[in-house]
Amino acid sequence: MAFASSGILLFAIGINFLRELLLGINEGYAPHNFGFNFMFFLPAMITAFILALAVVGRTVKYWKTWTDLKKKWTLIGLSLPALGFWTFIVVRMIVIIPE
Repeated sequence: MAFASSGILLFAIGINFLRELLLGINEGYAPHNFGFNFMFFLPAMITAFILALAVVGRTVKYWKTWTDLKKKWTLIGLSLPALGFWTFIVVRMIVIIPE
């Protein structure tokens, strides 16, 4: 799940970065951007976030029974980018939108 979360996150961000080159979606054209974000980017990000939460929750739940410390930190490390991305987005919405 941690590898899937990281893979989905990197794939979605990569496609978002290259959307004009790959899909022909211009940066300022609202209908295409809305459709792309609503149909591809948002579901991919939500899936990555849910998988990251599941990995962190499962790792914390089985922290004492799993003996391989490197495995535990690798799983958490692979899940942190998705959690960090969503934390950044939520903080940005709270701080920037009220202005």
